[in-house]
Parts: sequence; C-alpha cells; structure tokens
Amino acid sequence: MVIFGIIATKGGVGKTTLSANLGALIADMGLRVLLVDADIQASLSKYFELRFKAPIGLTEVIGSGIVTESAISQTVWDRLDIVLCDAPHRQLASDSASSDLERYLQGRMDMPMLLRRALRSPVIDENYDVVVIDTPGAQGPLLFTAALAATQLVTPVLPETPSAREFRGGTVELLRKLGEAEILGIRPGPLTAVINRAGRTNDARLVMEEIRQSYLEFSGQVRVANTVVPSAVAYNEAATARAPVHRMRSRQAFMTMHELVWELLPNLHGVYAGGELVDSSAAAQEAHDGCA
Repeated sequence: MVIFGIIATKGGVGKTTLSANLGALIADMGLRVLLVDADIQASLSKYFELRFKAPIGLTEVIGSGIVTESAISQTVWDRLDIVLCDAPHRQLASDSASSDLERYLQGRMDMPMLLRRALRSPVIDENYDVVVIDTPGAQGPLLFTAALAATQLVTPVLPETPSAREFRGGTVELLRKLGEAEILGIRPGPLTAVINRAGRTNDARLVMEEIRQSYLEFSGQVRVANTVVPSAVAYNEAATARAPVHRMRSRQAFMTMHELVWELLPNLHGVYAGGELVDSSAAAQEAHDGCA
C-alpha cells in the first residue's frame, strides 16, 4: 500500500487541492483510495460531497491509535473515502486539559508513531490501495506525525521567488526534524516537489529553473517532478463544483493530473480515469491538439 503525505511548511500553496485531485483521479483509475484530513483547517473534509458521514473522525483515530469503519466517511465518488478532520466532540483520553490535537500530540512520547500505526490498521490494509493525507501548512506535531505515517511525501511549491526560497529553507528544516525519527526506526519517505500554479511568464520559468537547480544537492532525498501543474481556472472551477479537476472540461488539466499520477505511481502509467489502459503518447498528442 502507498501512503502519500501532502506536506508544506507554509499555507496557500495548493496542498488541499492537490490532495483532493490526486486521490480522486487514482480512485477513478480503479484503485481504492482513502483520504485523510490531518489539517485542522478541515479544508479537505469539505472538498467533496459525502454519501455517508461517519460518526467519528481524526480526533478518535489519533486518540485511539486505530482506524475503524466508524471513522470512515464515503464521498459521492466511487472508491474514494475519507477520514474527516472533525471538530473534537469530546476530550481526548489522557488530555483532561484540552481537546486540541496539536497539544495532545505534543505531550505524547509516541507522537511519531500514532498516525503511522493507525493507518496500518486491518480495515485500511484490507480495503484500500492508496492513502492520501492532507497535512497542516505549518510545522508542528500534527504535521510531523502525518508526515512520518507516509511512504511518499509530496510538496507543492509555487514558482515565485520569495515562496520558493522560503519553501527551500522550510523543507531543509522539516527534513532535519523528520530525520530525528530514525532513532525510532522510522525513515521518512522520499520527497517529491511539485511546481504548482505555474504561469507562462519568463519570471515563472526562471524561478522554476532555480527550484530545480537548488534541489540537485538533495539527490536521494528530494526530487522535483517533471510534471508542472499550471495556473488554470479549471482547478478553481472544480473546487467550486466540488468535483475532481480531471472531470472538468479541460484537456490540459486532465493530462497534467494523469502525468503527475504516472510519475508518483509508475505502475499506473498508461492507465486513464475509467481504468482504461491506452497508448499514453497518442492520448497526450490528442490532448495537446485539443488545447492548441
């Protein structure tokens, strides 16, 4: 099973949008996907309409250290379920002072293991192929426990000079902190940076090249995806419609998201939404012609 942790050390970079669209497309390709909203802003919890809302969510998962069927809600999209980031309905066990997840995790010696252990519960192993975790946009115990639960880390970065430089410094610090978990036998998953909301300006191209060059020194730890997610109205329209962007009328968005999934899950290369295996080069040319 693959567990993606969609991480960022600052907000506003498109983390939730990427989480939702990756999970929905992988589900449309035929795999069983569980989204986990581990961001206290709960944006992913509101992204898609629900067919069924579970009585409990992340609070209970963190408190108990296990995922049960009663924590899994169903979206209206086939094969796409979610653990909601619920507002705590009761105080967490062993935390009589506060029900706040960050404060609860801060006081736990087993904080690095909590979500990692929970996402290896039998209900997950038996019913899902891929898990996608949306995480907080700031460093803290909830981000750390979520990132350490993942087998692969993905981080969106905007092609803007201040954002890119802040991102690089934040990533270095985050990787250092995650690396401390190796004393517990936990090795953080490899990190893929995805250039997100890229414009067609010369400045954007220069910043994208700067991002790629700056990560060469992290060979083996960090790589920059070849797929670049463009700045396009389709992503906003999809969020407003509460639908996956690959289902919108945008061939560019359709192909971009498929190419990104193929990079992250090479075994799915050539598989499209609907589970159909086709000649990807021919489909890409068709999409290019349609956008011309």
